[in-house]
Amino acid sequence: MKITYTKELLAQMALFSRETGALLKDSFEIEDTLYFIIEPGDMGKAIGKQGRVVKELQFKLKKRIRLIEYNPDVVQFIANIIYPLKADISEKDGNIIIKSPDRAIKGQLIGRNAKNLNMLGDVAKRYFGIKEIFIE
Repeated sequence: MKITYTKELLAQMALFSRETGALLKDSFEIEDTLYFIIEPGDMGKAIGKQGRVVKELQFKLKKRIRLIEYNPDVVQFIANIIYPLKADISEKDGNIIIKSPDRAIKGQLIGRNAKNLNMLGDVAKRYFGIKEIFIE
């Protein structure tokens, strides 16, 4: 997958790095939410004390911000994306299987019109060669 950045997104990434001091791996926008992929160990810097830094950035950028900590292990990275939801995640033959006995969690993972599931797949495919994500 080829990743391209707009001038506006590059400016937002620069502002994020300058304001937080956190190392940024990637950024992209889905609908009206800005996603920042943070290098491992820098999540505390990005959030700030009591969430002040991220709240201030949301105000400055006038967009909702979602922070995700990168992990080179696909299973842990998926767990970071779906946080604070808890589920059993496994990988088999290039597919990701997310299991949860709780129907409410399954519903949140899938989302209305599978919006959350599609976002999860798009983000994971951006970094890893996965085929499909299944919710069981």
